[in-house]
Amino acid sequence: MSTARIPAELTTAPFDREMAHAVGVTDRMLRGAPWRQVFTGVWVHDALVDTRDLRLQAARLLIPPCGVLCGLTAAWVLGVDVRRLNDLDVHVGFPKGKRIRKRPGLAVCQETLDPGDILMIDGVAITTSLRTAFDCLRWLQRVEGVVVADALTHAGLVTVSEIAAYFAGKRRLRNLRIGERLVEFVEPLTESPMETRLRMLLIDAGLPRPVPQHEVRDRLNRLVGRLDLAYPEARLAVEYDGADHWKQRREDDRRRAAIRACDWEVCVFSADDVYLTPDATARYVRDLLRTRAA
Repeated sequence: MSTARIPAELTTAPFDREMAHAVGVTDRMLRGAPWRQVFTGVWVHDALVDTRDLRLQAARLLIPPCGVLCGLTAAWVLGVDVRRLNDLDVHVGFPKGKRIRKRPGLAVCQETLDPGDILMIDGVAITTSLRTAFDCLRWLQRVEGVVVADALTHAGLVTVSEIAAYFAGKRRLRNLRIGERLVEFVEPLTESPMETRLRMLLIDAGLPRPVPQHEVRDRLNRLVGRLDLAYPEARLAVEYDGADHWKQRREDDRRRAAIRACDWEVCVFSADDVYLTPDATARYVRDLLRTRAA
């Protein structure tokens, strides 16, 4: 395609068929380079990197005014990003009878929302922090719902008591009781999604609930370091190793060495331990607890 057929207006953001026709790009042209379809009926210039921002811009061209960003997408817009980098789906809720058809990458659902459940950010309707926590605890797999609620409460966007009260005031909604039972596991002190997943792995394996962000002090009551998770009576630390930079890793190693010098056992786990071998991970901690208690 010649340079004349690539209008500058279409090279920086997603566009729909009407926008393309307005600058002389036909349907036939859209079937070839340099255009890439994001959703059915929405394209971008192929040079644009596929990101959550781009997906959301594209989705806004499809979502009617009655649509409300919800679930994981609402959490992301609110500043809480708990998803893996390759999860770019946009989640939208609609009133009864007004839901648009789903497309690959665009997850749609039907929900009853009160005016107080919705706020506007940059002209986009999204569910509030409270409603987002409520929905994710009901909709997502057990641990992932707690991940979102942990992150929202840690950010100070909602409290556990507010979530509990909201659940108590609702009736006859999908998975209501399932989500309500998870509220007791929400922990605002948790500082990362993987810390939540590691904590819930231990709890679901029948181990005692560990203490998050426990402070270890020396004999002079000086702070030695904080632990992701801890069993203080057994002086057992459970840490997630999420360091992706050598400087952070060195600081973590020094902190853990100082904690071990205070007669603590420190076990460190990775993403593989959480996702691939959860049973072995829980068994290792269980064995350490027994040994430390002996």
